[in-house]
Amino acid sequence: MDEFERFDPALFGLWTETPVYGDGLVMEDTALADTVRGVLLETKSADGAISPGEELRQLLNEMTVEMRDQFSTFRRMRTSAEAALEGGDDAAQKLARADVKAATDAMSLIVRTLEKVDSLQRQLARDREAAADRAADEGGYEEAKARFLKMIEDRANEEAHRLYEAWKRDGPPDWVAARLESQGAQSADVAAGAGKDRGQDGDVIEAFRPGHAADRDCP
Repeated sequence: MDEFERFDPALFGLWTETPVYGDGLVMEDTALADTVRGVLLETKSADGAISPGEELRQLLNEMTVEMRDQFSTFRRMRTSAEAALEGGDDAAQKLARADVKAATDAMSLIVRTLEKVDSLQRQLARDREAAADRAADEGGYEEAKARFLKMIEDRANEEAHRLYEAWKRDGPPDWVAARLESQGAQSADVAAGAGKDRGQDGDVIEAFRPGHAADRDCP
């Protein structure tokens, strides 16, 4: 028994767009093919364009189904050819050996193809995960920023409402009262200075009015 007799093509299954946990592996080729056909029909009936990465993922799933089926076919062919080697004439044995070699080469190529497909599917899965992480980081930053600013605004409104209610109930705080008193004193000083200036200006104007006493005393 060689490696191809022990090889199980069911190890290469379908790759979903996002990881799904808890579902059993699809091991039978018939069930796997039905699943792929269902996915394709659902995709064709869905609205909207499909991304190139998604198209490639589905194409690789189709190739996986086809390669698994072909591997099983060539393995049965080789088993029949090996049985023919045990009997028959030289021509039949020569033909059987050729069939065995052809089937073995085909199975070897199929295994390498399945491994390559699996490698591509893994890379596509990593790319999808990286793209999802980038989208989550970008959207998460803006969302967190907006949420943080909203929290600040809500907290400021709550504090303003609390201070307003305390002002109505207890009057202004000491530091506010002191500041208002200081501003009131400054306003009074400014008003007094303005009144004094107006008085001085009035005396000057009165001195130059016609008929003023100073004018009458002039020769």
